[in-house]
Amino acid sequence: PQPKPRNLVAVLQKDAQSPAFLVSVDVDNKFMTVRPVAAKHEAGKSYELWLIHDSLGKPRSLGVIDDPSVIRPAQLAAYDKNVIEDATLAVSLEPEGGSPTGDPTGPVLFAGKMIEGSF
Repeated sequence: PQPKPRNLVAVLQKDAQSPAFLVSVDVDNKFMTVRPVAAKHEAGKSYELWLIHDSLGKPRSLGVIDDPSVIRPAQLAAYDKNVIEDATLAVSLEPEGGSPTGDPTGPVLFAGKMIEGSF
């Protein structure tokens, strides 16, 4: 029998009462789905998703998530499974189109840790 795919989920939120995004990751295929829950679009701004792990030194962008979207596997392909499993995900508010520097430039509004599960 084929081994069951390993799935992780995270709720990215400001506090316990404010879930903004749901994230699901198929660790084996390095495929990520991001679903907005209560995050509201701000004119002239973009939400950008970041992968944070001690081994990376600085946050790494996983892309802009203004609309309900799927983050392509290539954006996770460079990261070891252990990094993905132990990472914190964070969302910053950036200029439209994302960070102009490759680093978060706006405030980090939402964050969450990956846990085993699926939705």
